[in-house]
Amino acid sequence: MTRTPRQMNSSRPAAMQDKQHAGWVLLRGLARECRHWGNFPERLAAHLGQPVRCLELPGNGTGYQQKTPVTITAMLEQIRQQAGLQAPVNVLGLSMGGMIAAEWALRYPQEVRGLVLVNSSSTLSPPWQRMRMTALPHLLLALILPRAQRESLVYRLTCTRRDDQRITLRQWIRYANQYPTSHVNFLRQLIAAARYRVAGASPVVTPLVLCSRGDRLVNPACSHILAQHWRIQADEHPWAGHDLPHDAPDWLLHKLAGYQGR
Repeated sequence: MTRTPRQMNSSRPAAMQDKQHAGWVLLRGLARECRHWGNFPERLAAHLGQPVRCLELPGNGTGYQQKTPVTITAMLEQIRQQAGLQAPVNVLGLSMGGMIAAEWALRYPQEVRGLVLVNSSSTLSPPWQRMRMTALPHLLLALILPRAQRESLVYRLTCTRRDDQRITLRQWIRYANQYPTSHVNFLRQLIAAARYRVAGASPVVTPLVLCSRGDRLVNPACSHILAQHWRIQADEHPWAGHDLPHDAPDWLLHKLAGYQGR
């Protein structure tokens, strides 16, 4: 499923022309779908005056019946087919979506005008930072819990804000019932994320790396290590959780408004 104020033609030209307002592509993470962005895509489009699209990862959302590839590069190729770009885009990836976004910029620099990673990681960091040891039992427990309890657990693990818990959980449970990510696809996504090794070269575009100090799932040190690898600095929100667009959307919008990748 994609959501955009302005649909892009699915045909792909031989050469793309850079445009001032190329727009944004948003990628979520493990077992999440486009609707988990909430109203953030609409707010981003209004804030920047640019088109915003959300693309589903294979195995999630409307693509829940697809088999998830076990590598980030294979996920990327399916995402690129879904995107059908006519011009270079700014790519914003959250968590595992950030891994796909980074690989996109590294492999196809002519397609990526800007690169923003939020609470992402790579094998540059040790496993116990990429997945906090306190979070791993909860994720494994989520595989056997009923969907309502599982979504409640995920909310507590990824969100620091609590003011909208009842409304948000009601929506998330509806999403999980409508387009359930299978246990097999969940594990395949986990394997792909765990194996992701970022290339030694830096992207042509200057990335923006953001993280959350209150992240209970991924240690923010992973973002700082990734930023250091690219010889830049990561920006850290002082209290937000792993789902930064949910917890601190205004802060994220402010960072994106001041970003110029290329």
